[in-house]
Amino acid sequence: MTATERTIVPIIDISGFLDGSDLLTAPRSILHAATTSGFFQIIGHGITEAQIDECYAVATELNAMPRELKDTLRSPSGHPFRGLMTNYDLNGKVCSEGYTISRFDNPADAIAHGVNPSNADYFDDNVWPPIENFHPVMTAWSKQVRNLGVHMMRIFAVALELPIDYFDEYTTLDASTSTIRLYPPRHSPLEKNPTVIFDEHFDGGMLTMLHQRGTYEGLEVKTFDGEWFPVPVYEDAFVINVGELMTRWTNGRWPATRHRVVAATDPDGYRFTLPTFYNVAVDTVVAPLPTTLGQDGPLFDPVTVYGWFRRHLKTTYKERTHTRVSAAAEAFVASLQDTP
Repeated sequence: MTATERTIVPIIDISGFLDGSDLLTAPRSILHAATTSGFFQIIGHGITEAQIDECYAVATELNAMPRELKDTLRSPSGHPFRGLMTNYDLNGKVCSEGYTISRFDNPADAIAHGVNPSNADYFDDNVWPPIENFHPVMTAWSKQVRNLGVHMMRIFAVALELPIDYFDEYTTLDASTSTIRLYPPRHSPLEKNPTVIFDEHFDGGMLTMLHQRGTYEGLEVKTFDGEWFPVPVYEDAFVINVGELMTRWTNGRWPATRHRVVAATDPDGYRFTLPTFYNVAVDTVVAPLPTTLGQDGPLFDPVTVYGWFRRHLKTTYKERTHTRVSAAAEAFVASLQDTP
């Protein structure tokens, strides 16, 4: 890891914050990272190697399923972040696959846990593969990483000079999703280097927590100067990046950072990642925090998480230039209506 990469994506130990022995060092380090690059890696997060291995084990089984069975795992509604979604390059070749579950299994489950029925359609049905232990392993993984998300929001609160529990009321019914993503081997030489296999984009939520494995460093971060840098792969670390809702909540002080995934130069190179997209409750009104207001006042209008994600999905899919998704996913996104 070069000195520049350490600056762009620093490694921050949060163990002292989690055990209560040091509530300042991690927030200060994360404040610096959030205001300078929007990306960092955390260690000392409390998720064990065994728990990580267990999730990758079912991910490997999912990847090994025959195509005809994989096709049954697509969301019936076309929702791009439920069930299995396949990304294709412009030549029609599979360049990545992502399997995603929501925190709540379906709208009825969300209502049963206290979500307002008017917002319950946000929680489109999960689709579960017929793999032994898959459901309990993925459900446990989602719970573990979402719990880490609660602690990350507490670190954010301290960094923003707010009470440590400021965000707790918004995280009880968090609207997070957890994904298994595969970037398979191409088995052919690159026609150009770099070859983008996941288009550059901003993440839309509060923060993303991602564990990564593979034979190469494919995730790249775009600096504010427009340069691309790879994110190193560490077995004991989670990559964290700020999403657009957190940018709005901090009145622009914590910018979301554009990032992408590129193909390996090795024809047999591959990547597995486990991203959790952490979001607070869908009815949360996100408006610039009082501690972030400067002389110009709020720079963003208030939005709800529910309404924002309709806007975010439509924007993100319009920006794709290197990859395509299924017609059903395109139709789902096109059908979304903007709401406050």
